Amino acid sequence: MKKKEKVVMEKLSDVAYDMSVPVPTEMFRVIGTDAGSMEAIARPSISFTKDAFNRLKKSKVAIVCSLLLLIIILGAIFIPMFTPYSYSEQNTAFSNKPMFSTDPVTGNFYLFGTDEMGRDIFTRAWYGARTSMTVAVSVALIDCLVGVVYGGISGYFGGKVDTVMMRILEIISGIPYLIIVILLMTVMNPGLTTIIVAYSLTGWTGMARLVRGQVISLKEQEFVIAAQTMGASSTRIISRHLVPNILSVIIVNITLDIPSVIFTEAFLSLLGLGMPAPMSSWGVMANDGIKMFQMYPTQLAVAATFICITMLSFNLLGDQLRDAFDPKLRR
Repeated sequence: MKKKEKVVMEKLSDVAYDMSVPVPTEMFRVIGTDAGSMEAIARPSISFTKDAFNRLKKSKVAIVCSLLLLIIILGAIFIPMFTPYSYSEQNTAFSNKPMFSTDPVTGNFYLFGTDEMGRDIFTRAWYGARTSMTVAVSVALIDCLVGVVYGGISGYFGGKVDTVMMRILEIISGIPYLIIVILLMTVMNPGLTTIIVAYSLTGWTGMARLVRGQVISLKEQEFVIAAQTMGASSTRIISRHLVPNILSVIIVNITLDIPSVIFTEAFLSLLGLGMPAPMSSWGVMANDGIKMFQMYPTQLAVAATFICITMLSFNLLGDQLRDAFDPKLRR
């Protein structure tokens, strides 16, 4: 310690117990300000969407589910192109064979075995994935488009417009889905298009209710009032201001809606209202596997495993997206 500071400390110790004595000014020195540290940013400024996806990438559950869904989607697209079999190719002389079987006559190898008609289950599973994912994604996108437009208009205008549109929505949602499917089956040919149209006629009601509630909560916000004051049209306000602010809710709802559509397609196929023979879907395969379950349980297990993995992955990914887009969880 320097000599001057030592003397000051001794003086300070002498008056430590006498509060009436002022503290010597020699004990203080001017530090000044650091302009660089005052302008430093403790946390980089990023958008809400980028922050949400950064948190999503830290979730192991979301990464695993995304990889599983990516494998299923890519497999549904490319595996049927390269497999040597067709989903309708029959070989009755080599039917109901277990997994990892080889036909001694033709030398064909069947990874998942064959079904009652001698068709390769592996090939039918991936064709079924293509069918089920096509139905699910198509219906989800149609429901999203119709529900966002309908719910956005109803929630934004309110009043009599909202009352009339909501009564129409309640009437549509009150019609049993199976009745619509059966009626369409008598008018249209059974197939992929019929299932998509039948589900889309009533499936958009849930999205419309969700969007309507979100729009009602946002239309009184300052940015909407400012847009109205500046003369923006209703179409521009809904499409450019309201919908982007509820986009996270829409994305989460789509990811949770897709597994419901997959299950509905499988359920209709089990009832015989799904894809016609010999087309393949997971529901058709499950229906065929139930008939042979007691003797050949693996035929049902393959279809059930694909359905369970896909539905579980979409549901878990939807939960993780909901947490990632929740602003209350932002740190």
